[in-house]
Amino acid sequence: MDAPNTAKDSDRRSCNGLDVGVTGMQGWRLEMEDAHIAEEIGSRKDHVFLAVFDGHGGAGAAIYAEHHMVPTLEKTEQWKQYLAGDTQDITLLGEALKVAFVQLDQDIKKHQEQSGGQDTSGCTSVTAIITPKHIICANAGDSRCCLGENGRAEPMSIDHKPYDDEERRRIEEAGGTVQWKRVDGDLAVSRALGDFQYKNRPDLSADKQKVSCLPEIRVWERKLTDEVLLLACDGLWDVMSNDEAIEEVRSIFQSGERNAMLVAEEMIDVALEKGSLHTFFSFIRFLFLLTAHHTPPLSPPSHRLARQHKRGGGMPTRRLIRVVGRGRGWPSNQA
Repeated sequence: MDAPNTAKDSDRRSCNGLDVGVTGMQGWRLEMEDAHIAEEIGSRKDHVFLAVFDGHGGAGAAIYAEHHMVPTLEKTEQWKQYLAGDTQDITLLGEALKVAFVQLDQDIKKHQEQSGGQDTSGCTSVTAIITPKHIICANAGDSRCCLGENGRAEPMSIDHKPYDDEERRRIEEAGGTVQWKRVDGDLAVSRALGDFQYKNRPDLSADKQKVSCLPEIRVWERKLTDEVLLLACDGLWDVMSNDEAIEEVRSIFQSGERNAMLVAEEMIDVALEKGSLHTFFSFIRFLFLLTAHHTPPLSPPSHRLARQHKRGGGMPTRRLIRVVGRGRGWPSNQA
């Protein structure tokens, strides 16, 4: 490719009063391999589910995860116990996510086998359940979730890389190697859905394979000082730290932007600009911006145009927009 594909598929929606902006860009990749979820959970409408699936080796695993992650979660015994309980034991949500990841991985394998075995794709997965009182993040891979809270960046996940001590130990105990910072010299992440060529030890459980599908869980008690929640694939985090990303989002808000979708689009443009001259990791595919009670000032279009002009005129945009409502504290008109 002579230039990145900078067209964007974008969406703005309200989920249980939260203003959610979503955008995706193919960037330097030959095809779009990522997928996402942003929806209220059907069996518990006051719980919102967000996810980014960063595909590699094809889009099959990511697309399957997009369509089946929430139904798989709702079928777990832990989720059913959570719904039935009077105390709303939050630890059950973390356990439900772990079970759902493992079950979804098994289902992806069956789906790929039934499809003739041509699809050998995999995907990283970062998810978040937003309850009225908590945020529960589950992550497998190097997509990431970060919370902006009280003027600082709070990591909600950690990256899973083959060269990390704990990950390397599991890989080697399963008979693999870490070469060039990759599993068997090939795969750049040590946890993912799919990628079954690295899960070929029938004597080992899912969490003991060279590449594990088991997520790590982080629970956060929501506060009035929570500002934004950011979920994105590694294309963002390769060019920005947690602190830099949250500060950039905060800067865009402070300059007057009030549309979460357009903030997400600006973030994707900034990230592409930061990496496009130096590395092929210059693409951002899916980015979520979640904001609850933030009430920014009015934003005349001139603010947005000025920022785009500063970056060389902005990027061409193709939008798929479904506005289904607006969050608390947001103006009724879209700028």
